Amino acid sequence: MKKQMKVPVIWLSVLALTAGVAGCSSKQQGETTASPTVKPTATATADSMATSLNISWVGALARGKIENNNFVQKQLESKFNVKLTNKQIDVNNTEQVNLMLASGGLTDVAYMISQDINKLHVNGMTRTIPKAMIQKYAPNYAKMLDDNPPGWKLSLASGKTDEYLALNGIGLTASGLLWGQVYRLDWMEKLGIKPKGNPVAIGTSDGRERVFFTTEAFTLEEEEQLFAAMVNRDPDGNGKKDTYAFSPNNGSLLWWAANYLGAFGLGSGNNLEENGKLVEYNISEKYKAFLKQMADWYKKGYIDPEFPTLDRNKGYEKFATGKIGSALSQYAEAGLKPGATMQRPPGNLITKDPNVKILLTPPPIGPNGQQGAAAYTPASDYTSSYLVIKKDVSDEKLIRILQIFDYINFDKEGLVMSRYGKEGTDFQWEGTPYKSAITPINEAAKNPEQAGLGYYNHQLNTIDIMTYTTPQDVMKLVNDYFFNKDKGMKLLLRPYKFDLFKETKYGDLNTKNGAKLETVRSEYTLQAITGEINIDSTWNSYVEKWRSNGGNELMAELEKAPKVSDILSRNK
Repeated sequence: MKKQMKVPVIWLSVLALTAGVAGCSSKQQGETTASPTVKPTATATADSMATSLNISWVGALARGKIENNNFVQKQLESKFNVKLTNKQIDVNNTEQVNLMLASGGLTDVAYMISQDINKLHVNGMTRTIPKAMIQKYAPNYAKMLDDNPPGWKLSLASGKTDEYLALNGIGLTASGLLWGQVYRLDWMEKLGIKPKGNPVAIGTSDGRERVFFTTEAFTLEEEEQLFAAMVNRDPDGNGKKDTYAFSPNNGSLLWWAANYLGAFGLGSGNNLEENGKLVEYNISEKYKAFLKQMADWYKKGYIDPEFPTLDRNKGYEKFATGKIGSALSQYAEAGLKPGATMQRPPGNLITKDPNVKILLTPPPIGPNGQQGAAAYTPASDYTSSYLVIKKDVSDEKLIRILQIFDYINFDKEGLVMSRYGKEGTDFQWEGTPYKSAITPINEAAKNPEQAGLGYYNHQLNTIDIMTYTTPQDVMKLVNDYFFNKDKGMKLLLRPYKFDLFKETKYGDLNTKNGAKLETVRSEYTLQAITGEINIDSTWNSYVEKWRSNGGNELMAELEKAPKVSDILSRNK
């Protein structure tokens, strides 16, 4: 096997379009399938492109530094008989985007993040995109919509069933089970505790030879026995009782408790049906049971007592001290994928201590056999990113745009060229071309807009894209378990209801009361786990406080929303 080249941090700016979830802090929405089978872009013939067209374009990696006549631009202009005009704008800068819109400077093709695309259309800035044209001139994108419900139901123009306001982005790289549990395997060996199943090293180099994966998870009862040994039997051999089983933090539950919530049948942030009614997870009886489990472990000394003072990053740093025996971990983090993941457990400890060994397992199993973690994309893999088309774009020009769009986002040669450059000059493959990771070999990675890399693309993060940005060892983990529909993906926990199509006032009410309600939840959670309050005697008053501070109104609106199971079953 070739030794995996380390990917410079700056290269990750090019890979931002491809990222899994490892750096995200908020959920998208979604179900999953594998990425569509690539086929040639339809009707991209000499006859269909006989007329040269001028097209102005802003794509997903526009950061205001695009160079004219760049490498990608020249390739596209030659292949599609167009003259591309680039715009100096940072699509992540809301002020710049708003100025572009207010001044009438919208380009023919424009990437938008979270903008109200219906408002843009009503204000006469954009045109619609007929479904028939998408199917004919962007067939691979159409297949993606076919394969990932409710693709054809999103971004429909008002009153239309076959005209769209935008081309939607998608995040299939976040569609599988992201979370596993990691344990200090070297500690377990010292303590004489055997893993379950048949652990196999993830890789053969770059630290992955010290990370072992088993498909068999511990139950909470088995974990408790392990935790007692980690805390009470001096696993680091320094003669002191100064180790802990795990260290939470005072931030989002998603980033430290996703697996433990799953052991009680809860998805972090998800509503559920309990006793025939919709309730938010944090006032359910299952959440009460979760808190009581954590409080018991805190009282027994398994949980790091400093956790209320630690934000997420400080919690990560605590694992790197070598005093913590387990942690929540994404598959990419446990797989030591280059980049920000190496600053988190277990990579931040493996790089410090050559003697550390890690065991990776699926999420632990709860008292009723429940297991899993919240799906990062609750009701749809589609993201709040869009490509819109300017109002005065003709059908002839739209055809050419759709052909280019399909080529650079789905055709394997066009996709790699437009995002990573030229093989042998800008990058090389880790292994088999188009079936392994890409690593940079020149300065283009440090200044992607100089070559136009990623500038013209949409935010379409498919499984193919994940393959190009993920070491082969880690992709095997993804394919064999975490994104396998018969294995890891069976453990995805989704909300009961979700307002994907913005048919209720939930969004407005959440903006109004969400922060206040989260404060009520987080304060009670910390007090409950640390034993400052008695959970049984204070639970009812906590639930009433949460409900009376706007929680009842939120749940009433969610009752009007469709069931997630129905959303994921409808498409055409």
